Amino acid sequence: MTFAQFLIDAFALIPRLNFQFQWTKDIFNLNWRSEYFQSLALLACLGAAISLLLLITIIIVWICQSCRKNEATGKTRRRVRRLSTCLFIISVLCFIMLGLCLFANEHVNRGMSMSINSVINSQRSYKISMIQIAQFQESALNTTVHLKALEDQVHEESKKTKNATIVQQIDQILTNITDEVDILAKNGKLFDQKHGADQETLENLRKFLSTYESERWAFLVIVLSITMCVLFAGVIAFCKQSKKGAVVFSAIGFFIFLVVWVLISVSLPATVALSDFCRDGDQVTREQLSNLYDTVKFYNTCVPATSHDNLPAPIAKHVALLNNIPNSKSQLDRLMEVAFNGSQAVTNASSVVGNDITEMLKHSGAVSSSSSCYVFHDDVKNFYYGVCDQAVAGMSIYLMSVFVLGILLFILLIVVSKTWHLFSRLPHEYVEVDEDDPFFPRGTTDSTIPVDIYGTHVYNPRTRDRTEPSTNTTSGTTAADEQTAPLWSQNTTTQLANNSMARQPFMSDHPYGNYGDRYDM
Repeated sequence: MTFAQFLIDAFALIPRLNFQFQWTKDIFNLNWRSEYFQSLALLACLGAAISLLLLITIIIVWICQSCRKNEATGKTRRRVRRLSTCLFIISVLCFIMLGLCLFANEHVNRGMSMSINSVINSQRSYKISMIQIAQFQESALNTTVHLKALEDQVHEESKKTKNATIVQQIDQILTNITDEVDILAKNGKLFDQKHGADQETLENLRKFLSTYESERWAFLVIVLSITMCVLFAGVIAFCKQSKKGAVVFSAIGFFIFLVVWVLISVSLPATVALSDFCRDGDQVTREQLSNLYDTVKFYNTCVPATSHDNLPAPIAKHVALLNNIPNSKSQLDRLMEVAFNGSQAVTNASSVVGNDITEMLKHSGAVSSSSSCYVFHDDVKNFYYGVCDQAVAGMSIYLMSVFVLGILLFILLIVVSKTWHLFSRLPHEYVEVDEDDPFFPRGTTDSTIPVDIYGTHVYNPRTRDRTEPSTNTTSGTTAADEQTAPLWSQNTTTQLANNSMARQPFMSDHPYGNYGDRYDM
């Protein structure tokens, strides 16, 4: 059992109910008023009901999120990061489902293209076969005219001979040949009238399949591509933690969600109908193909062989009438040679009929070659293989993928509503941090932080009156020789206890003495 056959059997388990919710006996009926169409409509309504339920859930959740009080408390970086990661993972899963949908769409397109090419090849081969049958019929019509002329000559010569027995045999054989050739001509005409519309039927089938497949493929590619672009924009917004991007994605994603579930509602009955056609579509095929149905069925089940007798029943019967004519013609020539002593008129008329029979044999061989099983078998097989194997498998994969995509979009729209507040800008300029931030823990106070931890006080005259220990951040000074007082106060002395005049320091009038006035600003 192939994978497609397993899927066809699995879809057969789905109940087909009419509008009265009773099991319908119709199997793949194209009449839109039939109970089978009612069952397909109920399957479409099932998908619509599920989408409506999910849609109401989304609307209720969004209303609740909009009515929530927008508080800045609790908006920790960890919570936002977790939410962004969750949205990113869901978006990646959506991308995977979109990829599977595109793959399934191409798979269906490949199967339908194979079937369309099979119809084109069958149409071309069938046209050649019909041309050969028409030429065979035309040759039979010409032979009947020449046989009539031979009969007239035989009647004329029979008046001159006295061998009535031989003349009677000649007349009997000639009548049999004429009747068989007349049957060939009439059958060829009837066959042409009966199967003349087959070319139009094949052409209509080709146009329908080509139009349907091209429109279906292009529509799904466009819709899935738009969905992929929207998801990509949403991923960017989630990574940037943008409130505006999340809100815009919610609005566009809402319509994408509706489109995806519309596709689900349409794909479910379409897939079921396709599987039903491959399982029990003979009745509809017979109605649509009419006289061509038996021929298609023969070519689908026949075993290809190089022999020319492997033909459909109508053509085989048509060609088989010619098998006895050459032997009868040879017997007729011998009898006429004996009865009419090689009459020139009879010989000439018989020669013309012999050429016509030879021509008919050639056309008979052409008909057998152009209508044999090996000419159409592969094309008919490929048609059913493309529709009932490749297309069924592709539609099934697409249905499952788009269904999972619809569920993921539902979850994504629910989760993204939580970002409307978490991704909003905080009322402070600083960035909120967690309790376990290793660089700035919440328990640390400003009193325990050093005043100057980067050593910027070195060579700064404003900070030289401070007594904090050196941070040893420079190599120009050490703790041993670091000055603890300003330069301008190093040479000053204290007031003498006995009120005697203080001694002027050396070079007290030097400009260096007013260092404080010049630089202490």
